[in-house]
Amino acid sequence: MADNPLRTFDRARDLSLDYLKATLTLMVVAHHSCLAYTRFAQVDRDDYLASTAPVVDRMRWLFFDYAENFNDVFFMSLMFFIAGLFVVPSLRRSGVSAFLGQRLLRLGVPFAAGVSILMPIAYYASWRAAGNHSRYWDFWPQFITVDGWSAGPLWFIWMLLVFNGIAALLYVLLPRRVWSATAALIPLARHPGRAVVPMTLVCAAVYLPMLARFGFGTWSRFIVAPFSFQTCRSLLYLIWFLAGTWIGSVDLDEGLLSRQGSMARHWRRWLIGCLVFYNVLVFVPRSSLLMSVASEYQRGAIEAMLWVLSCVASCFGFLALFRGAVRQRRPWMDSLARSAYAIYIVHYVFVLWTQYALLGSTLPAAVKFVLTFGAAVALSWLSAQGLLRTPGIRKIL
Repeated sequence: MADNPLRTFDRARDLSLDYLKATLTLMVVAHHSCLAYTRFAQVDRDDYLASTAPVVDRMRWLFFDYAENFNDVFFMSLMFFIAGLFVVPSLRRSGVSAFLGQRLLRLGVPFAAGVSILMPIAYYASWRAAGNHSRYWDFWPQFITVDGWSAGPLWFIWMLLVFNGIAALLYVLLPRRVWSATAALIPLARHPGRAVVPMTLVCAAVYLPMLARFGFGTWSRFIVAPFSFQTCRSLLYLIWFLAGTWIGSVDLDEGLLSRQGSMARHWRRWLIGCLVFYNVLVFVPRSSLLMSVASEYQRGAIEAMLWVLSCVASCFGFLALFRGAVRQRRPWMDSLARSAYAIYIVHYVFVLWTQYALLGSTLPAAVKFVLTFGAAVALSWLSAQGLLRTPGIRKIL
């Protein structure tokens, strides 16, 4: 059994960060599973890719607006941050050329395969839900050449590849003392506020002008499809990735993420702060009493700033929770952590086709969500086991 990757998962890996990545992956699956059932969901039958979600159901639940938005505010920023934590150690260990080759293999190959094979299969459910009945082999070339070739959630992978290239370039160009700034990073263990305040200001400085210029829901292409990205958040995600790169340049147990540090020890306070700031974001802009004296521009500015505060609070809150509270290894979480990347890549197929299969049902939205989420997690997890047992694919994933 020694060659079974599911049994030989590296026991020396960081438990809390592996489990945090696995949890965020489940949140991604849950996020996509509930989009069909939000109150704001709208379908565009003339342009199915312009719908608020690939599959939109007539059964809705207001709570999903609240839950979906909670995820949306922070979880991709945190995923970029976590990915950045491992960049400098990898560069030191492998060198720039080998590092870039490894990232191209681990990110570029799954992206190319995913957008060419998996995303057309996933979006065929959306095409049929919009009332079209073409055969799949007629749909596939139209999806690629006419409809816009959406990358779906795989946009994260190509953007992460680009960010890794930027980090490698900065590693070469900047002085080495930047990547070993222990004098600046180690005190963060005792004073995490020194990281939170600058991070909030930098996030606001890059996000608010982009939001004002491009709007909240605008997506753009980098040269050609399927290299799409959410325009207003592109620099925000880069900031979180580079912040993770810098924080990860020293031993994690010596800086901000130290298990003996203030943030980990007081993880309950940070988690409460995460929830408080999110609820302020949700309810303050919708309070007619509080916002009646503000102009439309002021209301928008207040909501945008609260969004940034909630993003930062949630990222730090989840980091504190997992660094401070996650101590015990669990076999099923080890399996989930080992499978998380593969689950992320394949889950959209199972989400969209389960939502499509449930369209004609009158089951409540909450039940449909549970069925979609459960099916997507189970089938994605099973698929991941198969992929990780395939030698060539196992080296990539």
